[in-house]
Amino acid sequence: MTPVRNSETMQRDGFMTIPFPAELCERMTRHIRGHIRQATGVVVGENAPVEELTRAVATFSDASFVERFRKPQRMFPHELGGAVAEWIGSLAGFLGGARSSINYISPSEHAANPTLQVTTHDVFWRCVRPGKPDVGQPHADFQFWEINRGTPLDPPSPFPYDERWKIWLPLLGCDATNSLEVLQSSHREDIPLESIQTKYGTKPAIRMDWLAANEHRFFCPLPQFQHHCVLFHDKLVHRGPANASSHLRISGELTILLKL
Repeated sequence: MTPVRNSETMQRDGFMTIPFPAELCERMTRHIRGHIRQATGVVVGENAPVEELTRAVATFSDASFVERFRKPQRMFPHELGGAVAEWIGSLAGFLGGARSSINYISPSEHAANPTLQVTTHDVFWRCVRPGKPDVGQPHADFQFWEINRGTPLDPPSPFPYDERWKIWLPLLGCDATNSLEVLQSSHREDIPLESIQTKYGTKPAIRMDWLAANEHRFFCPLPQFQHHCVLFHDKLVHRGPANASSHLRISGELTILLKL
């Protein structure tokens, strides 16, 4: 079997969909429901549907949502992150490397959430509210690594690595019209990259005229959503679109570090 990194699909498109362990998906959604229950003070059921979670989060003002749902608060707990990292470690040969894992959280993230450990793996979830500005600019993930290098946001690695790959996992409220969108084959193109200053610090961006000219190329790559994820190159341009649905969009993310 051709390793993923050398496969025709990955080299041509820059992404593919792969199964994600159902047991880990269930543990992740269980944690998210618990976080929403604790953060909002609204009693939501153990198996609450996304509509119930949406009503709970809607009790927050925009300012309260930002405060209680910052990335350090959206990290999965140490043990759960470690379980995901163990699964990622089992994929090394499938990916085409000798070793694979996930980076640790950054010193800044640990300082913001001391319930985590310095060796907690950077496995986190996103919560995008309907009709709210909870998404960033289209980008390629390697831009974050370049911007954050040498700063408190620079995440430590468990070992020296050669390549980075990204996983995006739909968890709740995701469908073909409300999920990750990618720009096929953009990892092989010369993209006019930029960085912008926001109230949350320096963030990656792409020149607006280029994005406008390529808007028609963005699409959702997932043919199915339950227990599947998108694996993609860290130079692939992608975005989380604005949430035009009536409910939350909740997804998981992580970066794979691959030693060849």
